[in-house]
Parts: sequence; structure tokens; C-alpha cells
Amino acid sequence: MIITEKKQQAEILESVGGATTIFIVGCGSCASKCATGDQKAIDNIKALLEKNNKKVLGSFILDSACDMRLAKKDLIKNDAFNKADAVLTLTCGAGSQSVEKVSKKIIIPALNSDYVGSTERIGVYQKFCSICGSCILVETQGICPRTRCPKSLVNGPCGGFVNGKCETDQTKDCAWVLIFEKLKQNGKLEKFLNNYIEPKTNNK
Repeated sequence: MIITEKKQQAEILESVGGATTIFIVGCGSCASKCATGDQKAIDNIKALLEKNNKKVLGSFILDSACDMRLAKKDLIKNDAFNKADAVLTLTCGAGSQSVEKVSKKIIIPALNSDYVGSTERIGVYQKFCSICGSCILVETQGICPRTRCPKSLVNGPCGGFVNGKCETDQTKDCAWVLIFEKLKQNGKLEKFLNNYIEPKTNNK
């Protein structure tokens, strides 16, 4: 079970930015047990968003947000989900990235994962979240370089990728190629290039 905690309200609102229509995704597994991804948590975050002039088009609690099969089955055919500018996730980092993987939408994580993969199918698991306690998914468009880059680079790629593939395993996409494609797609590249992600401290 992954322990999650709510991000500060100011951080969430800053992450939402210019998005005006939001869909909220909760998790019926770990996050619900922590009371961070259940219906009450959804109601609370919905009230915060609406108080700040954001329109919540709908919400859905996935049985297990880190299961990409469920995310695909339950969300892709949901009209409100498809119409939303962005998706606010009340899940761990693995859950947020499962939703991103099947939808390619802008992901706004509202939780930090504190203290460990995503199920692609039986026997095949993706390591998407290192539970670092300092989530940077909003900066990297829902794709975690700390986990998915073997060098854990957080401000851009190394010089070793070839044809979009990682130099350490050429069967895998370079995480930073995926991130930069998503940044360009969503008009966020210039902002990212003018930003600097500080090294993570390990004092938690």
C-alpha cells in the first residue's frame, strides 16, 4: 500500500493554472484507505476548484488507479473526462502516470507519495513512481524522470539516447524524449526550459 498525502491548496491551484475545465480521478485502493482519494476527498477538492472559478466536469474513482487496464476501460469512453482541459488526480504517482499513459491528457497530481509499480497486464509491471515525497509530475507533464530515466535526470536528457531510445536499454523509450514531446504538444516547453528543478533533498 502506498501512503499519500494532500499537496498544499496553493500548490494545487498554481498547478491548475489556466485550465478551466477539470475532471477528478480518485483511487479506490491505497488512496481511499488513506482518505486522500475517496469520495470525500473528491468533494473537498471539487469545492476548492469551484471556489476558484474552475468548472469540474465530473469525477471517477478507479478501483485501482495504478492498473492501466482499468484506467483505459473506465475513463476513455467517459465524455466528461474527454472534454476536460486537464485531469486532477487523487492518486499516487504511479496512478497519475497510468492515467497519463492511457489518455495523454494534462495531469495535475494533487497528492504526494510518501513511503511501489503500475500493472500493465498480469506479470508485466511498469516502474513509474519512486515514492520520493517531492512530486515533480506537474513540471514534467505526468512522466517521472526520477524513476523512468536510469540516471534520474530532472532537467533534461543526457546525450546518449538514440532514435528516441534510452542508451542503457534500447528497447525502452527515453523518458526525456517523451517528456519533451508532451511539453511541446501542450505548449509548455518554453516555460520548462526557463525553469530549473532543484536536486531532491533526502530529509523526509
